[in-house]
Amino acid sequence: MKYGLDKRIGMLVVKLSGTKTRNIVLGLLLGTAIPSAFINEASIAPMYVPIALALYTLTNKTISAPNLGKLLMMSIAIGCMVGAPMSPTGGARNAIMIGFLEDYLSPNVSFFEWMSMGVFYTAIMSVLMAFLLPLIFKPEVKDLSGAVATLKEDLEKHGKMTAKQWLVGGIMLLMIFMWITDKTVTRSILGFSLGLGGVAITGAVLYMLLGLTSWKDYETNVSWGVIILYAGAISLGSVFKASGAAKWLADSLIGLVSPFGIENGIPLIPLVVVIGAMLTNLMSAGATVAVIGPVVLEMAQSSGTNPLLVGVGLAIATSMAFWLVIGTPASSIVYASGQLDAKDFIKMATITWPIALVIMILMVVVYWIGVLGYGAMTGG
Repeated sequence: MKYGLDKRIGMLVVKLSGTKTRNIVLGLLLGTAIPSAFINEASIAPMYVPIALALYTLTNKTISAPNLGKLLMMSIAIGCMVGAPMSPTGGARNAIMIGFLEDYLSPNVSFFEWMSMGVFYTAIMSVLMAFLLPLIFKPEVKDLSGAVATLKEDLEKHGKMTAKQWLVGGIMLLMIFMWITDKTVTRSILGFSLGLGGVAITGAVLYMLLGLTSWKDYETNVSWGVIILYAGAISLGSVFKASGAAKWLADSLIGLVSPFGIENGIPLIPLVVVIGAMLTNLMSAGATVAVIGPVVLEMAQSSGTNPLLVGVGLAIATSMAFWLVIGTPASSIVYASGQLDAKDFIKMATITWPIALVIMILMVVVYWIGVLGYGAMTGG
């Protein structure tokens, strides 16, 4: 954001999307979903809110379009939510789960493997939401030619990308490449893997060494309290496991669901998905995974179910915080624009939340087990 690259990217997405309202909605969904897989959604949503507001304001001058404002803002929030599960760096929930899986998988899930599992949900939900959101918030206009033309003129005034903008973008792409190839290319060069945190720190140091940022920027703009909060949540989950409490609770839950035939294998995974999708609307996604992650992984181990499918399934399910304004940072950011009411989230979730659950279950059964070939049971 410091060098204006965020605004340039956001306006480029709108430019490529064309002028049709539905196409712009799809552009906003994909434009927020893809970067949210690698960068915190609290940084992605503010990139697009001013652009969406400009599209609404310019259109609203000629025709009253309250639904258009709701549609564009909700597209940003949903895009961030469905994009974050696609990679391990898409949110604290994913990194926390990878840490827990370390005790259950050898070798642990890689960055690319997680992406291959998560891309189905992100792609399908982005396309579905591009169809559903305009039905839920029916826009008053089908074409935004005038507003888009004005934004294009504004983009042209910025001229070509500067050297520093290219450098900032280049380092970000390098970090993504290093995350994906950490266990292959990086390990072959250095003799060891850097891990998610190691690559992130490498990128942060590069930005400072090249004079693109300073420690003062990090000190001022990084939410250190959030880092400490998640560290505490991870510690709680680790103690829960180490003390044996997680195993005791897992065995108790297996005993409760056994009469219904959902204590292991394919039936257990949707059960975990539903639990995660419900709890994430009551607490943050990271906290949900930190607290119940050790429990569901112990359930998987005790029942012989593949812990990879249970763990990644839970992490992705906790992205379904559709119901409340406070569900995710992106939801709170778009709500602050003044275009949405709290009831709009409930209206949207009433239709899309059940559909997201169905997509999750189809992903597990059809894509993970059927296409990717993962076994539902350990060793399967």
